[in-house]
Amino acid sequence: MKVEVETLGPCKKALKVEIPQEVVDAAFKERYNKLKREVHIPGFRPGKAPISILRARFGDYVKADVMEKLFKEYYEKALEEAGVTPASEPDFQDVEFDEGKPFTFKVVMEINPEFELRDYEGIEIEKKRYVITDEEVEKFINRLREDMAEYQDKGEEPAEMGDLVVIDYEAFEGDTPIEGGKVEGATYVLGSGETVEGFDEQVVGRKAGDEFEVKVKFPEDHFNKNLAGKEVTFKCRLKSVKRRVIPELNEEFAKRFGVETVEALKEKARAQLEEEFEKRAKAEALSQLAEKLVEGYDFPLPESIVENELKKRIEQYETELRIKGVEPSEEELEKKKEELKEAVEKDLRLMYVLKKIAEKEGIEVTRGDIEEKIEDMAQRTNLPAEQLVGILQQTGRLQFIVEDILTQKTLEFLYEKAKVIEKEEVVGADEAEEKKEGSGEKEKEKEGSE
Repeated sequence: MKVEVETLGPCKKALKVEIPQEVVDAAFKERYNKLKREVHIPGFRPGKAPISILRARFGDYVKADVMEKLFKEYYEKALEEAGVTPASEPDFQDVEFDEGKPFTFKVVMEINPEFELRDYEGIEIEKKRYVITDEEVEKFINRLREDMAEYQDKGEEPAEMGDLVVIDYEAFEGDTPIEGGKVEGATYVLGSGETVEGFDEQVVGRKAGDEFEVKVKFPEDHFNKNLAGKEVTFKCRLKSVKRRVIPELNEEFAKRFGVETVEALKEKARAQLEEEFEKRAKAEALSQLAEKLVEGYDFPLPESIVENELKKRIEQYETELRIKGVEPSEEELEKKKEELKEAVEKDLRLMYVLKKIAEKEGIEVTRGDIEEKIEDMAQRTNLPAEQLVGILQQTGRLQFIVEDILTQKTLEFLYEKAKVIEKEEVVGADEAEEKKEGSGEKEKEKEGSE
């Protein structure tokens, strides 16, 4: 076999491959001899049909079969001989194949970038050691109380901001009902921003059972085209009004979390916060490590890899905008693409650097790593692990999972080798200082009054 390598760019090469005629002819002969034993030709005993008749009847089939066999056998050898690995789907050109001739073809491919690793051990990074204040614990417990708030019927009392209301309404433009503007049993919290501006203010003060009209003007850019820019009258019936009741901080509340006293609940909250902030500190340190690791690398990247990653991020950006009811223009998308390009290239360089370090250090993704990741994802998505694996395989995302695991394992390895400097940071320090200052002012006032 003859292989010629042509450099077309920093990450692009072409291979011209020639498989000798004698190899091609031997492959054809072997396939026809096998075919002799497999088919029955009228007038000939099994295995005795002439090659010329087989060629006339099955020539196209044999040609395709031999070509596939030789390609599978020699393509990988050609890559190995040239010392290249395609970074994306290669482009096959100038294919010439027939019996009695050499098999020649050209492969144009993008390849993974070539670069020298710099020293990656002992990178200096800063890791925060978060100190949890009493104020932060109080905030955390208050959030728990907010989350466990219940709504109680207000009976004849009027609605206020923050109340949960159930309301029937129908929208009219003048006297004409608006298509799709009739809703029964709409449930939401007054003042939560779920309705058009000015609507909730006209519900406040109403009681359960009241029937009334609300008049508002919708903004021109409202996502519902039937309502955008229109002055609309809603004919409403308030079905129920409920106030939000936050549970008191007492032993009964503490017992909901498996402890007997408020103090025990505070200690449990502190421990949970410390765990969460430690995870945050580690994630921030790993992010900083990745930033420092990739600094100074400026090797070229395969264009198609950059374009594919940019495409994915732009699609994600489009989806996020459309969820908000915004239809992006081509000009906006092109501008966003330019903004994202630098970040994409940086992320890809980091990926290549980490892969090369993993290869050098023998860091691999094991079956156990994958199973652990899948199990974690299954718990978070409430899907059986087997079903999740099937979805990942069908969507081609399983390989991305493997790459993510390898990235994380390599960063963890580098973290162990890094020079980590801890820096204390007090969580809730600003609030604590404000309270302290406020308390001091009260003390001064007290002294003055005395």
